[in-house]
Amino acid sequence: MAEPLLSFRNAEHRHQISSPTFTRPWNKRSGPGVVGLNLDLYAGSVLGLVGPNGAGKTTLLRMMAGILPLQEGEVTARFSSTELKPVGDLRQWVGHMPEQVRWQGNQSVREALEAIGDMRNTPNKRIDGLLDLVGLRNRKDERLDNLSQGMRQRLSIATALLGSPKVLLLDEPFNGLDPVAAEAFTHLVRRLANKGVAVVISSHMVAHLDQLIDRIALLHRGQLLDEGNLNEVESRLNLSNRYQIKGKGNVEVHSLLSDIEHEFLEFNQDDQSWTYVFRGAPKEVLKKLMDSCQVTSWSPIAPNLVELLCATTGLEPEDISLEVGSSAMLPMRTERGGEDE
Repeated sequence: MAEPLLSFRNAEHRHQISSPTFTRPWNKRSGPGVVGLNLDLYAGSVLGLVGPNGAGKTTLLRMMAGILPLQEGEVTARFSSTELKPVGDLRQWVGHMPEQVRWQGNQSVREALEAIGDMRNTPNKRIDGLLDLVGLRNRKDERLDNLSQGMRQRLSIATALLGSPKVLLLDEPFNGLDPVAAEAFTHLVRRLANKGVAVVISSHMVAHLDQLIDRIALLHRGQLLDEGNLNEVESRLNLSNRYQIKGKGNVEVHSLLSDIEHEFLEFNQDDQSWTYVFRGAPKEVLKKLMDSCQVTSWSPIAPNLVELLCATTGLEPEDISLEVGSSAMLPMRTERGGEDE
């Protein structure tokens, strides 16, 4: 396996929140944030950072960008050496694209990029190259007020790439993008990864990342619950190799498939149609059903965010909140540890 480019060990940053007392009205205490983080980033690899709203994704990206300091733990990297060495300031090595950048005004795309590039002594040749890379060359004279959401996202990523970062952090980059713009953005991210950039994409939508990421990291209530290749994570959580077949009419699925070794998960039938969900032996099950009844469709089932979080935390779906979490840091039971951490 490749050596990590950037490594976090037992990293923590918790926000300070108001906790007044009678004698200390300005008293504060540690609130939500990220705790006990162990995570590696790899050159040329795209990591999908997934979790519900309030999980700590933005906090973690800001820690990776060097905006928020580590209160505990250490960060090491191979930015300027073949060995992992402590990093004093991540900002010179990391490009960060926040979730919302409000590009507006009468400036042109090029003027806006040049203004920010001046702060980093970026030559004009580099500005031209970035405009080409993100597909804004023909829009370089467009006013910021006239840009579509997709163009604004491209300008944001161009800004994050000023200085040729080793690591690129993208916070909810698909928000507000139509399917065509999202597809173009996906190709752009893959091009950057192919150039050796380590990319981290934060999202609460697993479906957007399926064809883009190389690895996935599940974050919930400030803790990293599982991380690795998406297929490996699904297999560890017993969420892989699931299929759904749909058909018309009435069918006795259990008797038809009694001689095929597979795992029954769900069967629904009404007067007009039926749906069968199972695990394993997709070709054998599909062939048997097609020979015996009318099949209209079949497809593998990819786990959604709630399923992944339920499998890692041991909570029920109704207990997985997709709203902003409370200020309490509640430890989660992880699949690997098998006990509360």
